[in-house]
Amino acid sequence: MSAAARGGLASRRVEPGRADIEACYRATDLAWRLKQIPSSATCRGAFFNMLDDRAGTLSPDTQREYRRFFAVHRLSAFRMYSLRDYLTRIVLLSQIHYGEHQIHAGLRELQSGAFDAWAGTLLGRAALAVVTPDLLSVLRVLERAYASQTVVSHARFSVESADSRTIVTRIKQEHVYIESAMVGALEGVARTCRERVEVAAELDGPFDGIVRIRRLGSEEDGPEEDTA
Repeated sequence: MSAAARGGLASRRVEPGRADIEACYRATDLAWRLKQIPSSATCRGAFFNMLDDRAGTLSPDTQREYRRFFAVHRLSAFRMYSLRDYLTRIVLLSQIHYGEHQIHAGLRELQSGAFDAWAGTLLGRAALAVVTPDLLSVLRVLERAYASQTVVSHARFSVESADSRTIVTRIKQEHVYIESAMVGALEGVARTCRERVEVAAELDGPFDGIVRIRRLGSEEDGPEEDTA
């Protein structure tokens, strides 16, 4: 789902604000959540670099403020880095560009680029080269990548059920917000597969739950007609 389809989120913020970690603490449970993340939880540097790239796409001023706050903004794409650092960065970037009261909507938009970032790595290209580019096949690849800890070291992702209309995925031990960021990540996978979807999370707790993907057809088919 595009930003325009969600009410023009990307266009609401005309001028980026200053990075304000206290605003992030007020608007989210970030301060508490960071304390829950094990020190062993890591993710690829490619995702960190994705955030810097997204900042530049949003606006030069957004990227400039993001880089002012995070002086080290480009990392080795292959190496694993602290998930605490990644979560802090994505929340701050959302606050900078979308504002304190739109952080979660911004997380959904920002994390939609995560699949493209992984797919651009050597590991991602190798994994995707042997499958057909349909949504379920790609989700199965991600399931294996999570299991082998080549994407992140802590969270778990699996496909519980799938048919022509609905795919149900389960996410466990995921400290990056499932209800916003991870919904956006799966929207990004569907976009890459050129499939129209509606994605919704059903949480069992702050770090566990299912994400249900309603399949609406390929992008080439055009939107479904409203019969109501």
